[in-house]
This record gives sequence, C-alpha cells and structure tokens, in this order.
Amino acid sequence: MTTTASILGLERPLLTTAMGILPHRDPHAALDLAFSLDIPFWPQLPNLSFSEDTYVQTVRGIPGVEVDHEGLRILFDEDGFYAGLEEYLSLDPLDDLFAVTVEESATFGGFLERASADYPALRGQFMGPISLCLMVKDADNKPVIYRDDAREVAIRHVAAKVNRHLADLRAINPRSFVWVDEPGLEFLFTGITGYTSESARSDLALFLSLLEGPRGVHLCGNPDWDFLLQSEVDLISLDAYNNRDILVGYRSGIARLLERGGNIAWGAIPTHTHQLEAETPRGLADRLLDLWDRLGEEGLSREDVTAHSLLTPATCCLVNPDLTATVENAYAVVREVQEVLVARASG
Repeated sequence: MTTTASILGLERPLLTTAMGILPHRDPHAALDLAFSLDIPFWPQLPNLSFSEDTYVQTVRGIPGVEVDHEGLRILFDEDGFYAGLEEYLSLDPLDDLFAVTVEESATFGGFLERASADYPALRGQFMGPISLCLMVKDADNKPVIYRDDAREVAIRHVAAKVNRHLADLRAINPRSFVWVDEPGLEFLFTGITGYTSESARSDLALFLSLLEGPRGVHLCGNPDWDFLLQSEVDLISLDAYNNRDILVGYRSGIARLLERGGNIAWGAIPTHTHQLEAETPRGLADRLLDLWDRLGEEGLSREDVTAHSLLTPATCCLVNPDLTATVENAYAVVREVQEVLVARASG
C-alpha cells in the first residue's frame, strides 16, 4: 500500500504534542509544560476556574447561551436565542466574536508571547459541537442536542471558532492546526434516545465540511471507531495506550485514513500515576510498535505509519493525587519514547 503525503505537512514524523487540558493552577508552569513538546499548544486549566473550562471557552458568543459560574453549568435560554439570532447570523465568519482573547484565558497571552514560526507548528483546541450540545441544557435540563435550531448554530459556531483561531495561529506559524475534543462520541449511541446515528453522522459531516484547515478530532475514550473513521476527518488524536487491543480491530479503517494522507496522534504514554510507574520508555515504544505491526496486515509498513504519526500522552488527567507531578513526568516520557522510536526507525 502506498500512502499519500501527510495532510499536516509537518517537517518530520513523530513530533510530540498534547491535548491541551492540564491539571495545573499555575499558568506559567502550564505554559512551560506546553512548550516542552515539539508542537506547543494553548493550555486550558479547568482546575483554576470554570472560565478556563474548554466548554466555556468554546461556547462564548452563541446567542441565548449563558455560563453559570457558581453552578458550574452552561444554560440555554430560548427567548435569548431567538432575540440575538438574526444579528449573530449576520456576522462575518472571521468576526472578532469568534476569536480567543487574552481576557478569557489565563494562559493565552503567555502562549502568544512564546509562540513563533520557529516551532514545527502551533496547536489549538476547542470542544467539538456534539459534546458541546450534550453539555448545554435548556430550562427543562434537556441537552440542546435535541433541538435542530440550536444544534445547527452550535455546529457552525464551533467551526467559526476553529477557523478564526487557525487563521490567528497561522499568522504566527503557517503550519499550525486546531483540533476539537469530542468526549461525547463515546456515549453517543449508548444512553441517548431521539438523536440517531444518522443525525450524528450528518452533523459531523456538516461540521467537517465547514473547517478551513486539517479536520482534527481528539478523544480519550472508546467511541464507535467506524463512525469516526468513515468520516472525512484528517487527524485523529486517540488513547492508544488503553485502547490498543480495541484499535487492532479497526486497523482497516485506520489504514484507509493513513493511506489518504490522514494522521494519527498516538496517545502512547499513560498519565495516571499507577500506570506510568509500571512502564518504561522502551516498553511503551514496544507496545506502540506492536500495534503498528498489526497495521501491517493491511499493507502498511512501519515507515508508512511513522510518516503520518504524532506522539502524545494518552489522556489529559485532572484526578491524580499528586495533581501535576505525574502529568509532568508523562510529558518527559513522551520525549523519551520519541527518542526510542526515532532510533528504531533510523536503525
């Protein structure tokens, strides 16, 4: 099998990055960690305040949507939605309403100060529209994913946020990219009635069609992988450490993604304390190479896979007893595993 050139167009394979959500309460320490990897990212710090939550930073500007900082909720008001809808729909897709501002993030100003074209790329992240619509609730505590009107606005809103952020990052570094976090995809078809797989497929297709740059999705969980792999996504960031055996069953879909120039950010390094303490960089590299060798059954060589791969921690982790120490150790191990894999590739 011959793969086409990577859609991301990065200068070399196996570059390191991470998903963006960090357990830190110190913005400077978070930025130090984000810039310790090849592709720095804008850190989001939900442990610092609800304003730093990815949902909150994504939803700003949608008419009728209000953030309840005391109740830690995001609410939808139907009257407010329709009162502001006409003006909202008249906005240019690159309007400043869709831009990230230094006022809404404790880390974004510091990120911009450090960001430059000297890095292989820069990366941003927002919450994906399906997960966002599962979180935002109306007066009856019902997710707006059931409302066709609000759901379509949310889809277009997240796309506008991604596109504006991508334009701002590429003004600094032309190789930048943005992905969306979609944890809701793991639960989409298990406990939700009234929102069908056909609707979800159509909504995801609409969202991806609106994106200007590489169409990237991150998820730490275990969704219906066929649902995602059969879409027009260009980049999937996933937990390869905990889902390795499951992913083997979807190797034909993964192979098709890579064959058409798509990319995978392999979350190969655990961020939970007990898991990380039980591993070594060489052992983690072996686990990932074993998965890649299984893709060989679909005609992909290790070289093919490597050329389309990024390397990341497996998950964002906010719950370790040591809060930040294990996560910081995991970032160091990411770089060590990278060294092992690069040496194996060159050998």
